[in-house]
Amino acid sequence: MTSHHVRDRRRSIHFDGRTVTLKVATKVLGFLPDDKPHRFPVAKLTDVKHTEATRGKPGEVVFVTPDAPTEVVANVPMGCDKLPGNTFRYGYGKLARVKAFLEAVEQARKK
Repeated sequence: MTSHHVRDRRRSIHFDGRTVTLKVATKVLGFLPDDKPHRFPVAKLTDVKHTEATRGKPGEVVFVTPDAPTEVVANVPMGCDKLPGNTFRYGYGKLARVKAFLEAVEQARKK
């Protein structure tokens, strides 16, 4: 199985076949760049909510698990969406890659 990776709006999602990793760009000490990873094992995913992007509105993918971080991530740099740690927002140009990503996650959930 190949790994899937999508990066947009200073967040990225990666799927290796067993775990979804969502990384959020953050700042350390107010100015140093850093990434804060959130990992969601496929076995613990109860739902994956997807709102498709349109030309005028970004899409969102929300990973639902019992222990998912639902608080808004603090210390995000300019250009990064202030969203909870279980949400990935993307633009219309990434729609095809996100659909392929979600198909791979759904196939792994069915196993």
